[in-house]
Amino acid sequence: MTTPRFAGRDPAALRQHLASYWKMEAGNVLALPLFAGALVWYAGDWPDLAAVLGAAACSFLLIVGTAAWRLALARLDGQAALATRLVAFCARAEIPSLLLLAAATLASGHAIASAGWPPRSIAAAALTLLAWLEYVNYYHWQLQNFDSAIDLKRIMAGRGLRRAHMGRAVRAWRAQRRTGA
Repeated sequence: MTTPRFAGRDPAALRQHLASYWKMEAGNVLALPLFAGALVWYAGDWPDLAAVLGAAACSFLLIVGTAAWRLALARLDGQAALATRLVAFCARAEIPSLLLLAAATLASGHAIASAGWPPRSIAAAALTLLAWLEYVNYYHWQLQNFDSAIDLKRIMAGRGLRRAHMGRAVRAWRAQRRTGA
């Protein structure tokens, strides 16, 4: 497998890359919670409220991730109206994301403190952790740096993580709304 070339050098490769990512995120909205639930059930356990909240947080952040990748594709394709709607969705989804993350984190912590680490608690903790990673990756710092040679070189050179593209777009959208521009 070759590393895709980005940074404007090969727009067709970038478009193909982005098209696959939003579809993958969308597929994982249901696939990850179902997979975790199946593992819990296979282990002879049953998901509890903490696992359900972890799954809900994970799925909601994967929906946001789907919108973020579709936003990047809309911008590349010059679909300004769609890009604006997607940025607005992502901006408005941040507070519900944080509320779900807080609920899932508290429920997971309580489940682990009271029951230890049965399969349902492991699922709750894993799904909640994945949701937090998605939140940070899309709203704050780009954690995914393994699929672009440019990003990988940046990390290897010790220049740190980049600010999340969607997070920058959300902050710009909010600033624009505040100023009325």
